[in-house]
Amino acid sequence: MTTPVTVRYMSRAEIERLMYSLSADSSNEQAQLFEALVRRLLEIMEQESR
Repeated sequence: MTTPVTVRYMSRAEIERLMYSLSADSSNEQAQLFEALVRRLLEIMEQESR
């Protein structure tokens, strides 16, 4: 099970796999916003690593 504590020790690759496998409940606007923010952050990180 993933918790806020275990996330602190995850590698970038593990976090990316986890984030791309999750999706927010369509009835939870705050979760949808967080998902969009994280996905955008991952995109920016990928662009900067090139």
